[in-house]
Amino acid sequence: MPLYFPVEEHKLTKKEKKALRKLEWQEKAKIEARKAKIKKFSLWGAIALVILIVVFVLFQAITSSLNQTQSIKIAPVSARDISTGNPKSKVTLIEYADFQCPACAAYHSIVDQLLSSYGNKIFYAYRMFPLTNAHPNALISAQAAYAAYKQGAFFEYSNELFQKQSEWADLQDPKTVFTNYAILLKLDPTKFKADMLSSVAQRYVQDSESEALSEEINQTPTFFINGNQIQNPSDYTSFKKLIDAQLNKK
Repeated sequence: MPLYFPVEEHKLTKKEKKALRKLEWQEKAKIEARKAKIKKFSLWGAIALVILIVVFVLFQAITSSLNQTQSIKIAPVSARDISTGNPKSKVTLIEYADFQCPACAAYHSIVDQLLSSYGNKIFYAYRMFPLTNAHPNALISAQAAYAAYKQGAFFEYSNELFQKQSEWADLQDPKTVFTNYAILLKLDPTKFKADMLSSVAQRYVQDSESEALSEEINQTPTFFINGNQIQNPSDYTSFKKLIDAQLNKK
């Protein structure tokens, strides 16, 4: 019969138990550290992915916007347009604007400075695009400017409308104020009032608005230099550079 010898069970000492617990704690700490690192990398990876998606979307939007801008075709300046300067100059600047638009009022001083500086070196045309959904007095102010145009004072009257925009923009009925501006410019007030309210003025403004919409213009002011839409310059100097670039072309 085989003989069996009892195996003596080894009991851990306090020191060994302490060392074992330390090893277990260290291993657990390593596992937690690896998890934290993986979590951190996953978070940064997710952030990077979001950034890439945002950049891609913005790039697509900008590209789409540029393509849309380049595809806009506008009617050349004709005798019907309200214009000033030299029709044979190398630069034609066309502006679509709304007299009640605050941004148009801000750009008016820049455009006025350009016209004063370049004179007959450029050809400028103003096209009416009243945003009636946003500006309740846009239509009647355009008709008032047309009435001034009929007396040869469109640009002088435009200065009054833009510079005093805050006076009339919120009025329930600004026609009396518009007539006073005409009197200030020594225009015939009776003719002015008749022209302002005429079907001819209404049709002129509406035709200009319809033309802008057909050309897919959707904001004011919108500028074109030699038939190409430009991003609105931030100041006079930036605008001047764009015009000079065209004047210096051979």
